[in-house]
Amino acid sequence: MQPLNRLLHHEEKQSADSNPWTGGYVADGFEPVADAFQASILSGAALGAACTIMHGGETIVDLHGGWKDRSQKQVWSSDDIAMVYSLTKGLTGMAAAVAVSRGLFAYDELVADIWPEFAAEGKEAVTVGEALSEQAGLAAIDYKLSLENIGDEAAICAAIARQKPNWTPGDYSGNHAYTLGWIASELIHRRDPEGRRLPQFFAEEIAGTLGEDVFVGLPDSFDRNRIARIEGFGMQDLFIHHTTMPWPLTFEMCLPGMLAFRTLNNPLILEGPGALDCEAFWGVGQGAAGGMASARGLAALYNAFAEGGGKLGITPEVMDSLAKGHRPPRKGLKDQVLTADMYYSYGFEKPFKEWEYARTRSAFGSFAVGGSLAFCDPDDGVAYAWITNKLGTGKWDDPREKMVRDAFYACLENRS
Repeated sequence: MQPLNRLLHHEEKQSADSNPWTGGYVADGFEPVADAFQASILSGAALGAACTIMHGGETIVDLHGGWKDRSQKQVWSSDDIAMVYSLTKGLTGMAAAVAVSRGLFAYDELVADIWPEFAAEGKEAVTVGEALSEQAGLAAIDYKLSLENIGDEAAICAAIARQKPNWTPGDYSGNHAYTLGWIASELIHRRDPEGRRLPQFFAEEIAGTLGEDVFVGLPDSFDRNRIARIEGFGMQDLFIHHTTMPWPLTFEMCLPGMLAFRTLNNPLILEGPGALDCEAFWGVGQGAAGGMASARGLAALYNAFAEGGGKLGITPEVMDSLAKGHRPPRKGLKDQVLTADMYYSYGFEKPFKEWEYARTRSAFGSFAVGGSLAFCDPDDGVAYAWITNKLGTGKWDDPREKMVRDAFYACLENRS
């Protein structure tokens, strides 16, 4: 790789009256990716961001820039991490893939065979695969969440188990914005010989195995000076700065009683997703929205899957399931929460007609509120991660991220 000599390379540069800092490395032939990345930083569209892309096991893009927080006094350094919201679902999908590969449970096994209480209220036929593919109808739970109780997994999982589903399981899917993490954690806890829950299982079996700065539950020992802080948005911004968010979702998020409101606003109390970027939430290990990661770490984890999963002991059968995708819901892909089509699969999102985020349908990954995206494409040998600390108000294909991804794929086409 070659250093981008035309970009600044002085990480000690801290002056608030300086231009936003951008730096890193790209492989020969991928300079347009750096141009695209730098454009969003210099325009102010991204307060700070980082992007790492691997191809064929080689890191060909490793960029970071902008500011660590709204004070604009500290630059985003190469090894900084940030809260990555729903990119955490992909991490949970990885943990589930390891669990299935180890024989702890199977994707086609009934959840109730592992967790008998889950069978209540007509959920007895839900499989692990359906639950991880957000088809179980448990997007919103009838349990009042707060920063004080959101770490009480035993109480929350008991509430999930006894609840009537929001729709007939298997008919539809819908963004299990928080519940996906708790469901997966309970399944792992009940079958893991050591009784570990998701945060410990992920730390020891995935992030620890690969030695990367990716966390589902930030340890007390981690240097808080390496955290890029989130600049969020309020509900009013969804109207004032409306972009690609579906209008039905925008309205339903503001109407108590609607499924979108009950799913997405339960712990936020209309303060917006930025309210979760706090010490009280970082350490909880919420497995659908509470992950903390660097772009480098995310790309490295996805690269382990792009290379076939061998480093993590993923079996060929599990890799085949992830590449092919879970069976879509019986009544189509329309997300009952987000009001737009989505293809959820085993903890990840898959490409489909309306959102071809990769070159092949073998890809799997996750996007997050605010615009971040991380995925791998095993057939193409690609692992990709773009994260930001300034949350946009669209759905997928955030323009700040997409311009980088489009530049990468254009360079990849030229290289081949």
